[in-house]
Amino acid sequence: MSHLTPSGDRPVSDRDDPPRRVKVGVGDLAVSSDGAVLTTSGLGSCVAIALVDPATEIRGLLHAMLPSADGDERRTPRPAKYVDSGLDTLVDELETSGASPGRLEARLVGGAEMLDLTAAVGPRNVERARESLAAAGIPLVASDVGDAVGRTVRFLPGGDLAVRAADGFERTL
Repeated sequence: MSHLTPSGDRPVSDRDDPPRRVKVGVGDLAVSSDGAVLTTSGLGSCVAIALVDPATEIRGLLHAMLPSADGDERRTPRPAKYVDSGLDTLVDELETSGASPGRLEARLVGGAEMLDLTAAVGPRNVERARESLAAAGIPLVASDVGDAVGRTVRFLPGGDLAVRAADGFERTL
């Protein structure tokens, strides 16, 4: 399929269009089955868990703030705020979108120790993410966690996770 540029003088194919971006806020999650780039920023002590079914390329991204909902019923309206309930919700949404939970692969980013006042939230988020992924039977294939630097991620079609640290370092997981 092609369309004209705003001036109307040359055809342009859809493959020239940049992919749609979906911003995932703090305590939120999103799923893509259409090639959108899932992005999140502000990963200090928070963690991003990126899941992909390589066979279908259906992907999901969670930006969790705290390790566990700890069964507090008042917290259930925002399950993505927590690593454990957020991961459960993300897996459910991926399955609803056509992904197979048995084929999911995970990438984990964040969990920095930003301030002494955070009561080690970053390392606890990372630990809880690893425990929750193991309990769900989802292999962790790559991670970029810890240190004292914030991060931004872009979850690309195909399953690559581009990580940019606040110190300027970039890598692809």
